[in-house]
Amino acid sequence: MKQGPLIDEAKQLAGKAHEGQFRKYSGMPYIIHPVEVATIVQTVEGHTDEMIAAALLHDVVEDTEYSIEAIAEAVSPEVAELVRGLTEVSQPQDGNRAIRKAKDRDFLAQQSAEVQTIKYADIISNTQDIRANDPKFAKVYIEEMKLLLQVMDKGDAKLREKAKEIVYADA
Repeated sequence: MKQGPLIDEAKQLAGKAHEGQFRKYSGMPYIIHPVEVATIVQTVEGHTDEMIAAALLHDVVEDTEYSIEAIAEAVSPEVAELVRGLTEVSQPQDGNRAIRKAKDRDFLAQQSAEVQTIKYADIISNTQDIRANDPKFAKVYIEEMKLLLQVMDKGDAKLREKAKEIVYADA
């Protein structure tokens, strides 16, 4: 993976934040997922160090005690804003899963090309993992990703097509 002070800071924070966490389906250390997402983002023409750093940190606010403000302070305000765009806005009290995912989908549809590009990489990583390790949940997840990809059209076109290929592939 690409190196640089910003990416190194993000990698350190992601490692610290996700320490002791494991992927639900595979049992692998959780940090493998954000590193994979960042590696996919790095393949995109025109990617920035901020995008790679945000990819490394994309689940930190949802899955740990860290805040957007902590990311802004520890890494950079630009990276924190990208992470904000990747962080689910729905809350458990908003309703059932379908209602919450619709709210998150509406939010992601409004995000920048950079945020959507990172989300495409996240979809690629998650879909492959979930399909391989939890075929029952994969059916639900894949339908949600199909709806999400219908409204997210600002990001890198090649990565969006790759995400669509994976989501629409036969299980």
